[in-house]
Amino acid sequence: MIADVRHALLDFQLGDLEKARVEGLNFLVAIGLMVATEFLGGLVTGKLGLQGYSRERFESGFAYLGKEYGDMLINYKKGVLDIYENVRCGFVHQYLPPNVMGVLAQGTFGPGLATVSGQLLIFVADYVRDLKVAVRKLLSDLETDDELFQNCQKGLGQIPHLL
Repeated sequence: MIADVRHALLDFQLGDLEKARVEGLNFLVAIGLMVATEFLGGLVTGKLGLQGYSRERFESGFAYLGKEYGDMLINYKKGVLDIYENVRCGFVHQYLPPNVMGVLAQGTFGPGLATVSGQLLIFVADYVRDLKVAVRKLLSDLETDDELFQNCQKGLGQIPHLL
């Protein structure tokens, strides 16, 4: 099961995101980051593939990226900077989030999202870096956390098997 998680997140999703990032396809990378973040959260919660849990999956994955990301969820839970509504849903459903100033390739050595003049800015290099760290943490935690292991196993069982 751990090999399946590694394949799905590191090889498949992050592998493709890294290739797209190197090619400068930053907008597509930003969309893919939203999907990979929700996938990560679906593994953490065991609710991967279930209807009606999109916000929970995304926010769980986003918080798993680290304390700065978890703080953003708390600070911007409602309103124009709501991370789920405006960033995740904005990219996935509208393809151009209304309160996102831009998607930039370069890193800042901070989190992959920042607020500038009341809008969000996405730094794909930083977000990809933090997602890789979170996936490696998940893989390590699976070795010792039985509940997390069971959630990941349940989540993977609810979606088609990746080739």
